[in-house]
Amino acid sequence: MTDEEKIKGIIGKENPFKVPDGYFEDFQQRLMSSLPERSFAQKKPKRVPIWGNVRTWVSAAAVFAGVIILVAALHRADNLKEASYASTDDISFTEEEMSEYLTTSVFDDYTLYSYLTNDE
Repeated sequence: MTDEEKIKGIIGKENPFKVPDGYFEDFQQRLMSSLPERSFAQKKPKRVPIWGNVRTWVSAAAVFAGVIILVAALHRADNLKEASYASTDDISFTEEEMSEYLTTSVFDDYTLYSYLTNDE
């Protein structure tokens, strides 16, 4: 005999929970009488202002416009970096060429100042 069979023999196979006789016959009337009285008035539909409907679309348009403005500003800044610098001899240099020239040349402060202000 297994342990499960021993336990079933001791406890039995009957359901220990029982419903009283006639419990469900008048259940609905007893339940309804125990509930408080309540009136169900028609609720007015909630009015949503127009701004509530369009707010998400306006927010999305604002973000989209901001991204476009940011990209345009960065593109313009990139174009300004590539602008050429004109010397007195009408030779044009890009910013990278000018930066490389200034970092590799040996200038003292006075010579650099005179070169930048075109003082001779």
